[in-house]
Amino acid sequence: MSNPDFINHGLEQARYALTNIIGMTNAQLRPRTLPRSLKQRASGRLSQLEMIVRRLLFLMALMLGLPAPAEPRKTEPRQLPEGTEIVSFPTQRRFALSAKKVAMVSDAVFLQPPFRDGQPVLAAPFLARIAALYRVLKDPDAHAKRLARCIARQKQAGEPAPQIMPIASAYRLRPELGIVSAALPGMIRALLQDWCDTS
Repeated sequence: MSNPDFINHGLEQARYALTNIIGMTNAQLRPRTLPRSLKQRASGRLSQLEMIVRRLLFLMALMLGLPAPAEPRKTEPRQLPEGTEIVSFPTQRRFALSAKKVAMVSDAVFLQPPFRDGQPVLAAPFLARIAALYRVLKDPDAHAKRLARCIARQKQAGEPAPQIMPIASAYRLRPELGIVSAALPGMIRALLQDWCDTS
């Protein structure tokens, strides 16, 4: 299976898994609240799926190999016409294309978890995550191009290559998605070998 076929298969499996999460939580009905246990279970599955989609987009971006974008031109802010007002709307949640940078901590700090009652929790943040991932899966090529430019900027700045580790809980995934998850770190590492090549 070639890389484009693998990526298409992975994205198809991710769409199927997202549909399962939507069905499990009845997210299509836009509930106001969710039972806490259901939200925790669905959030865990959604986090795994987000990580797999990020890695698929990262693989697509590495295969594109776009150059870093040129510096934008300096423009003067335009004056608003008389009688107009600036109106701000609530922003949509965006799907973070690259993973967060994690600092290594030598002394682990263990905090006491807060007491949780059995009351339902608000569904809005969870639904926003689902909507953000749905938008990415609807048009992955545009997001991969954006990520490719970001990767080119990181290379140009001399940042170290990202480390892609296997997903620890991949055994809980459906077999088709588990195979995609297991193959992604090796495929990405193979494309990252020339990242810091100074020869």
